Amino acid sequence: MRLLKISLTALLWCTVAGNARATVETMPVEELRRGMRGIGRTVFQGTRIDTFHVEILGVLHNAIGPGSDLILARLSGGPLSSTGVISGMSGSPVYVDGKLIGAVSYRIGAFAKEPIAGITPIAAMVDLFNRPPATEGVSSAARLTQAGARRLIDLTGMDAAELTPISLPIVISGFAPQAVADFRQAFSNTGWTPVQGGGGEDRGLSAGAFEPGAALGVQLVRGDLSVTGIGTLTHREGDRVVGFGHSMIFGGATALPMTGAYIHEVLPSQFASFKLGVAGQTVGAIVQDRAPGIAGTIGLDVDMMPVSINLRSPGKEAHFGMEVLRDRNLSPTLLRIAVFSAMVSSEKLTGEVTVKSRVRIDLNGRPSVEAENVYAGTLGLGNAVLGVTTPFASLIRNPFQPIRIEKVTFDLDVEAERAHTAHIKSIGLQKTSFQPGDTVRVTVSLRTYRGGLRHVDEAMVIPNQTPGGRLILRVSSASDHVKQEAKRAPGEYNARDLDHLIHLLGRAGRNNEMVVELLSGAPGVTIEGREVSRLPSSVLSALQYSRSSDAVKQVRQTVVQRARIPTDYVLSGSQIVVLNVNRKRNGVIFAEGGGAGGKGK
Repeated sequence: MRLLKISLTALLWCTVAGNARATVETMPVEELRRGMRGIGRTVFQGTRIDTFHVEILGVLHNAIGPGSDLILARLSGGPLSSTGVISGMSGSPVYVDGKLIGAVSYRIGAFAKEPIAGITPIAAMVDLFNRPPATEGVSSAARLTQAGARRLIDLTGMDAAELTPISLPIVISGFAPQAVADFRQAFSNTGWTPVQGGGGEDRGLSAGAFEPGAALGVQLVRGDLSVTGIGTLTHREGDRVVGFGHSMIFGGATALPMTGAYIHEVLPSQFASFKLGVAGQTVGAIVQDRAPGIAGTIGLDVDMMPVSINLRSPGKEAHFGMEVLRDRNLSPTLLRIAVFSAMVSSEKLTGEVTVKSRVRIDLNGRPSVEAENVYAGTLGLGNAVLGVTTPFASLIRNPFQPIRIEKVTFDLDVEAERAHTAHIKSIGLQKTSFQPGDTVRVTVSLRTYRGGLRHVDEAMVIPNQTPGGRLILRVSSASDHVKQEAKRAPGEYNARDLDHLIHLLGRAGRNNEMVVELLSGAPGVTIEGREVSRLPSSVLSALQYSRSSDAVKQVRQTVVQRARIPTDYVLSGSQIVVLNVNRKRNGVIFAEGGGAGGKGK
């Protein structure tokens, strides 16, 4: 499926609303002089495009990079005398003598007494039309780069005359208030102003003409939950538009849904006034996101990733359907916040909680990744959010090759009840000396949360071919087991390729499982990520001379026997005990591979 496709509905709507090819003349910065006056266009309320006054103060050459000039201007009119430069004005076109000179895009410092703004020259913005599009079949190229990162609150800008892009109001719709704070923290270096707004895409509000000065939305999430950045459209040529006058996330060639927007009101603030709005109908796609601004094409639709969150709690069921942009850096964070918001809105943020989860990730050309787990405790909600979204993050951020995720489905059962958790306190054996074929009977003591001790009895048979010597009996929670295994056999738990990563995600244990295993001190190896044990010493020696340095990895201990035991508790901790295997019984030595009670030759 192509990343971008023609949307006839959006194309028809925009052709009628915006209409016609622009014939506006432009004025280069070389013709600008201090004292020239002009007008700007933007939306202060609803969809009506209002005008404001502009006085040219000069041109700052190379102000935002080599060859990147910035026009300095004083703004006035409308609410600007009381609000200053408004977040959401990014992209507002400015005309002098009827000629387009550029877009309002930068502010100087903070707490400015006058609305002094920087204007990105229009020549740099329309040059975005000539940039090559994103490669077909590649997910959104959007990314946060170190060079493009901007802090939400830049303290240095309070004291210095620092030029910074006007922050974008990011309207977060459908999210719980606690999730908005989480979003603010997660994206604190982006220059965004997170604002909690109403419904994601409100088709009931009036839709104005999609023309210079109109409100312009760029969506990262759409559906029952929505995340939309709001700025202003600067210039339109047929079905091509430019806006903002600065980047959104420095995505380069990208693919993000482009919408109209309705502005409810301008909210004044001593630090940074902003427009409170909501996304309108999708009209096309943003295809370029670079330093001079963003460029979009009307009538294109973006291939977003479908996500479904089904949540059940006592007496309540909720379903959230949404689409998230395909991006290795942003998507995992957006998905994590969405799952967190769904859980909080249906239950609670603090206290004891139990979450049973089922996650399905449908992949293109590969089997689906499915995982079930359970989380409990006072941190159960946070652990559940992190746990259920980690497989998705691992796949989309994998370093091996691009992967197309067709759909992600979360089925979550949340119960606000006493936490069923326990810590593995100790293990006990009836004896410590055994022969091959014997049954080891184990008693595991669990220290439960506010419930005292509980005992779990388990039995494990020592294989007949087990050599004599010491064995380690280890009992672990699933999480502790993974940590210990990553040290014991790192070659098996360090993914070598995408298929190996999918294999590891599919074999992850459940938090209510108790892992009981017998380990011997005999060495082994992992060959291309797969553990091979009980090899003759001559073979082990030969494998050490493999031509590939990472194909064969040594394993310090060998797993003799392993079992996963389901329990009624979410477990933590690990314990070990040493036992001895003696191949002699009544003076007779057991042969390798002999049955219980069998005699050697």
